[in-house]
Amino acid sequence: MHKLLLRQLKRNPRDELFISENDALLNSISDAYTQHDQSVKMLERSLYLISNELNDRNQTLKDQLAMMKQVQDKLEHSIGLLNATVNSTGEILFVYGLNGELMSFNTMGQDFIDELGFTLDSHWEDLLGIFKDKNHMLSIIDNLNRDPFQYLSGTIELLDKRFFDFRSLPQIQDDQIYGRVWCFRDVTTQKQYEATIEYHAFHDSLTGLPNRALLLDRISHSIATSKREHKKLAVLFLDLDDFKKINDTEGHDAGDLLLKEVVRRLQTRLREFDTLSRQGGDEFIIVLEQIESEMTIKQVCQDLLALIKQPFTIGSRQFVVTSSIGISLFPNDDDNANALIRKADLAMYESKSLGKNSFHFYSQALEKEALTQLAIEQELRKAIEDNVLHLVYQPKVDLRTMKIVSVEALCRWTQQDGTVVPPDVFITIAEQTGLIIDIGCVVISKACLQLATWRDAGITELAISINLSCIEFQNEALIAHLIDCLNHHQLEGKYLIIELTESIFMEDKFNVKDIMLRLNQYGITFALDDFGKGYSSFSYLQFLPLHYLKIDKAFLQYVESSSSSAAIAKTIIDIGHNLGLKVIAEGVEGQFMLDYIKTYKCDLAQGFYLYKPMLPDAIASIYLANHASVDA
Repeated sequence: MHKLLLRQLKRNPRDELFISENDALLNSISDAYTQHDQSVKMLERSLYLISNELNDRNQTLKDQLAMMKQVQDKLEHSIGLLNATVNSTGEILFVYGLNGELMSFNTMGQDFIDELGFTLDSHWEDLLGIFKDKNHMLSIIDNLNRDPFQYLSGTIELLDKRFFDFRSLPQIQDDQIYGRVWCFRDVTTQKQYEATIEYHAFHDSLTGLPNRALLLDRISHSIATSKREHKKLAVLFLDLDDFKKINDTEGHDAGDLLLKEVVRRLQTRLREFDTLSRQGGDEFIIVLEQIESEMTIKQVCQDLLALIKQPFTIGSRQFVVTSSIGISLFPNDDDNANALIRKADLAMYESKSLGKNSFHFYSQALEKEALTQLAIEQELRKAIEDNVLHLVYQPKVDLRTMKIVSVEALCRWTQQDGTVVPPDVFITIAEQTGLIIDIGCVVISKACLQLATWRDAGITELAISINLSCIEFQNEALIAHLIDCLNHHQLEGKYLIIELTESIFMEDKFNVKDIMLRLNQYGITFALDDFGKGYSSFSYLQFLPLHYLKIDKAFLQYVESSSSSAAIAKTIIDIGHNLGLKVIAEGVEGQFMLDYIKTYKCDLAQGFYLYKPMLPDAIASIYLANHASVDA
C-alpha cells in the first residue's frame, strides 16, 4: 500500500474489518497514489530536461548575441576605418550606380560638389560642363559603355585651369557590375611645377626667349612648313660687337639690362610668327618665315642693325653697341636646323671680319674657308706639340746711335712641306681656339732661352720684347710660366719687355695693373703697342705702369704726303715724352720717315727699312759688330 495512504489511514483509525472489506478499494487508491507519484516524477523529469535545454539555448543565444556584438563592433570599426581612410586619401571619391546616379562619396567629394554648386542628386552628365574638353570626357564614358569591366586612368583639365589625375574601376559582385568608383586627385600644383620646369628647359632665364633646344624644334617645323608652301626660310645669327667690354667695365648687371633692351628692340621689328632666340652670352638667332625674296631679308637686317646701333641708356650712362649678322637660307644652303645655324654662324664671323655692324650671307666659299681653318687648327696643335714653331727677331735701333738695343720676338711657322703659314692666319685661329695660350708659352720659353744663350755668348745688354694678347696676359698659368722661365735661366727681368695692345684698356684695369706691378718686381717693363689705333685713353696711360709707347705705322706711312698724319705722329711723340715714356716708331719703311721721327726726337725705331726680322745668329753678328765698332 502507498505510504501516503497508510499515513492517512493512521490519522483516521479504522478497524481491520473496514480495511479488509475495502481492500480492493484501498488498493485501487494506493495504485492511484503510486501512479500519481510516477506522473509527478515524470513531470519533474520533463521539467528538468526542459529547463536544461532552455538554459542551453539561452546560453547559446547569449553566446550568439555576444558574437554578433563583436562582429557588429568590428564591422562598425571597419566602417569607421574605411570612412577615415577614404576621407584622408587626399582624393575625391564618387561611387555611381549603373543608371548614373550618385550612390556614395567621401568628404572631399561632398566639398567638391558643394564648391561646384551641384546637389547630391545630380546625374554624372550634369558634371560634364566643368571639363575643359567635354568631348574627351564623353569619349571616356562611351568607351566604358562598350567595355564596363575596364579600369581607367588619366588626367583631365577643368575650365578653371585645375588639373586632376583620375582612376576608375567597376564595382563587381558575383561577376555582376553594380556601379563604378571614380577617384580624382588635384595635381594642379604639380602640373604648374612641371610646366615651370619645362619652360626653363626650353627658354633663356634672362630674356625668356626660346633657347637652342626649342629653337631647333621650331626651325624643324618651319622647314616642314616652308617645304609645303614652297617658301624661303632665313636663319639670322646676330652677335653684339664687343659686348664683353660692357660686362668687364660696367659689370654683368649692366650687361643684362642691355641684353633685355636689345631683345625689346628686336621684337619691335619682327613679326609674330618669326622666332627670336637667345643662344647665350650676346648671341641671338632669328628665324624669318614666309620669305619672298632676299631683298626682304636685307631690309630686315638693315633695320635690326639700325635699331641696335641706337644709344643705350643704362643708369646715367649711354652706350653705343653695334652688331654683326650672318644669314643662311632654306632651301638654298641646307635643310637641316643645326646646319643652317652653323652656316649662319660662319657668315656672322665673316661680317665681323669685314668691319662689324654689317650682315653677310653664307656661301660655299665660307665653308671651304672654315674647313681650311679647321685643318690649320689641327696642324697647329701638332706643330705646338712637335715644337715646330720658331722665333725670328726684328731689331729696334736707338735713333741717336742707330745701334740695335733690343729686338721684337716674332713667332713663325713653317710646315713640313716648306709652306710658311702667315702669322696673321695662325695667330687669329689660335685666338679663336684657345691655342694662343700654348703659343704664348712657346714664345716665352724660346725667348728666355735665347736671352740665356746670348748672355752666355757675351751679349748681355740686348733685350727681347714679346707680344701678349689680353687673353694671354690675364692667364695665370702663362704668367707663372714666364716667371718660372726667368728663374730657370737666372735672367734679369729688365731684358724682357712685354708689348700690350690698346685693347688691354677695355679689360679689368685693376687686374691688369696688378699683374703689371707683379712683373715689375722682376724688372720686366711694358710697351703699349699700336698707340692711337684703338681705344686710346690718356687716363690709362697714367694709370698703368708703362715704359714705352709704340706709334702705329698707320700714322707714319703718310707723314710725307699728309700734313695731318705728320701732325698726329708729332703729337704722339710729344705725348709719350710728356708722360715720361720712351717712344718707338714701328713700320719705318723709308728715309723720309726715318728723318721725320729723328727730327721730333723719337727714341727708338724698327721697320723693314732698318732691319727685317732675322734669325738669332744674324742678330748676334750685327750686335757684336755694333759693339766692336763702338769699342774701337
